[in-house]
Amino acid sequence: MNQPQDPNSRSGYTPQPQGLDKTYVEGDNQQQPQRQPVFPDLQPGTRANATAFPSVNPYTQTGGSQTRAGQGGIRYGADALPSGNEPIPLGSGTIVGLLGTGGMAKVYKIWNEKLEVFRAVKILLPTQQADLKSRFETEAKITAKLHHPNIVEIYSVGDWNSLPYLEMEYIDGVSLESLISKHGKLPNAVCSSIAILIARALEYAHSQEFLIYGKTYHGVIHRDLKPANIMIPNIGDVRLMDFGIARPTEASLHTVEGNIVGTMQYLSPEQMDGVDIDNRTDIYSFGAILYEILTGTKTFPQDTITNLMKKKIMNEYRKFSDFNFNVSPHLARISQKCLQINKSDRYPDMTTLLEDLKVAHRSLTADSPAKVLKKYIADPVAFEDDFKGKISLRISPKIVIPVAGLLGIGALVAVFIITGPESEPAGGGDQPVATSTGTQSQQTKPLTPATLSGSGNSLTPLGPSDKEPEPEPKPVVSEPVKPPKPHKPVASYVAPTRPKVPPKPVVEPEPVLSPADELKKRYILEDFFAIGKKAMAERAYSDAILAFENVPQGSNSKEKTLYLFDAYLSSGKIKDALFIANNENIMDAQFDYLCGRLYERTGKDKRALEYYQSALTKPSIIRSRSEIRNDALYQTAILWSAQHKTNPTADSRVQALNAWNTVKRTYMGSPNHPRFKRANTELATIQ
Repeated sequence: MNQPQDPNSRSGYTPQPQGLDKTYVEGDNQQQPQRQPVFPDLQPGTRANATAFPSVNPYTQTGGSQTRAGQGGIRYGADALPSGNEPIPLGSGTIVGLLGTGGMAKVYKIWNEKLEVFRAVKILLPTQQADLKSRFETEAKITAKLHHPNIVEIYSVGDWNSLPYLEMEYIDGVSLESLISKHGKLPNAVCSSIAILIARALEYAHSQEFLIYGKTYHGVIHRDLKPANIMIPNIGDVRLMDFGIARPTEASLHTVEGNIVGTMQYLSPEQMDGVDIDNRTDIYSFGAILYEILTGTKTFPQDTITNLMKKKIMNEYRKFSDFNFNVSPHLARISQKCLQINKSDRYPDMTTLLEDLKVAHRSLTADSPAKVLKKYIADPVAFEDDFKGKISLRISPKIVIPVAGLLGIGALVAVFIITGPESEPAGGGDQPVATSTGTQSQQTKPLTPATLSGSGNSLTPLGPSDKEPEPEPKPVVSEPVKPPKPHKPVASYVAPTRPKVPPKPVVEPEPVLSPADELKKRYILEDFFAIGKKAMAERAYSDAILAFENVPQGSNSKEKTLYLFDAYLSSGKIKDALFIANNENIMDAQFDYLCGRLYERTGKDKRALEYYQSALTKPSIIRSRSEIRNDALYQTAILWSAQHKTNPTADSRVQALNAWNTVKRTYMGSPNHPRFKRANTELATIQ
C-alpha cells in the first residue's frame, strides 16, 4: 500500500510542537542555538550507509563522549516523537505501530511497501544528552559491521527531524524477558539451546575484526547483556540486539565519568568497580542469564539497590540444589563458573564456554539448538510432555558394577535354594528304610502305644513276638448270576414325509453409525483429512469441522489447524476461532489473514489491519500466496473505506484512496472482476 511521504500533510500532525525548537542550559536564561543533528548531512526521511558519516573517536583522550557545553540541558519532551498510531513516514517506510520505549530511544514498526517487509526503526529520544547521542552513533557503527545469524541486522541510518535513527531487522517474536515472565523456568534442553545461540553471537562479536573511527579493533564487548536484549523469533531462534553501550575490546573501557553503565542485575563486579574490563564481563552477564532461564528467577532478585549490591559483592545467590525441580548439573556448573567474582576464575573466552555448552546440550537431546527452540516456541506444553517421554535413565558405571554383582550373588543363592538337596524325613510316611541287608521300601504302619518302648519319645522297631495276630479271613459267598433276558425286536417308526419349508430369513437391524462413520459413508472416503478438504471446497463447514476434529493428533497438525480456523470463522463459531487465534502461533500467511478477518468481525479494526499487513510477508502452506495477498489488500481497503465513512478525516481519506488504488492495480488485467469494479466505485465516492 502506498504511504504518503509528507508528515505535515495529514491531520495537521506537527513533529515538533511549538516551544520545543530551542535549547536551554540549566541555570542559564540565555537562549541557545538550535541543537545540531548527529547525522548533519541527511534530510528528514532520507537514509545513509551506516559508516558514511564522519565522527570523533570517543576512545581517544579527547573523545566525544563527554557532554559538550550548551547541550546538557536539552528540554525536549518525548511527545515530540510520533505516538505510533499515525502512519508517519520514517526510514524506508511508514510507521504502523510502536514496539517499545526505553530510557534512550523509541522503537517503531514500519512497513516498507516496495520490499513488502516490516522493519524496526530505533530513534533517539529528544531528551538525551550528548554522550548518549555518541553512544547511539557508536551503536550504529558497531552493529552495522556485525553480520551474524544471531545478531539483529542493521540496514541503514538517518535523521528524522534532526533526531538520529537506526533502521534494523524486524523480529516477529518476544524477548527472552517476556518468555521467562510467561513460562518461568524453561526446560533444560531449551536453556542449553538458547545459551548456545547467544554464545555463538558473542563468540563472533568478541573475535570480529573491524574498522571504526579510523582504527582497527579486534572484537567488541556488548556490556549490557540481559534477557530484554535477547529476542526469540516465533520461528524459533535467537537474536542479540542493543549494542548501545558496546565498546571495542582494546579500547580503554572505564565507565563514563564515574557512572555505572548497564543493568545492575547483570553487571559484572568489575563493571560496578569502574575498572578496565574485557570480554569476561560479558561471560559474567551470560552466567546470570543462564541462571535465570534455568530457575525462572533472577540471580540477585533483591528489591533494593543496597541489598542487591551487598549480595553481588558477596556473590550470594540461591544454590541450584535449593530448588525443588530438576536443573541440569552440567548447565548449573557452567552458570556458576561464569558467575565467579574474580574474572580469572571464569571461562577465559566464549569459545571455551561454547564447547562446554555443546557437551551439556548433547547430554540432554540429540536435536540441534535451533530445532529444539523451534519445537518449544511452537507448543511449549507439548514440548515438555514429549521431552519427558524421551528422557533416558543415565546411571554411572560406578553404581552399575556393584549393583550387578549383588544381583548376580542373589541369583546364585536363589538357584541353590530351588535346586539344592532335599531334607530327610523326620519319620513316618512312604520313605525308603535302611536295613542291615540293604535299602528297601516298606509301608510303615501308624504309630500306636504298642510301638512305643522306653522313656521319652524314642521309637523302637517291633519284634516278631510283638506282632498282633492277624484275624482269619472270612469266606466270600458269591451270588448266582442271572441269565440275560432275550432281546425282543422293535418295529422301526417311519415319520411321514412333509414338504420342506425354507427358514425365514433373520432380519438384523442396521447398525447405528456414529457421526464420524456417517461422514465417511456420505463422502465415500476413509481419510478424515481428505473429507475435511472436500467439505471445505463444498462450503459444508459443519462437515469440515467434524472431519478435522477427528483427524488423529499430530497428523498434518498445522494444516488441520488452519482449515479448522477457516471453518470455525466461516460457520460463525467465533469463540472457537478466537481460541485458535489466542493459543496457536503459526508462521503462515493464511493464519494471519484469518486473524485479520476474525478481529475485523469482532470490531478490532486496528489489529485486523496489522494482521492483513503481516499476511503479505509470510509463506503459505494451504493457499497460494498471491490469493492471500489479494484478499488481504481487498479487506484492508474495505476497512479504510469504512473508517473514512465513520470518521471522515484527511488521514482516513488518504489511506482509503491508497488502499483502493492498490486493489485497482492488482485487478487491472481483469476489468470485469467485481473487486476492480468496486475499487472504481469506491474511488469515485471518496473523491
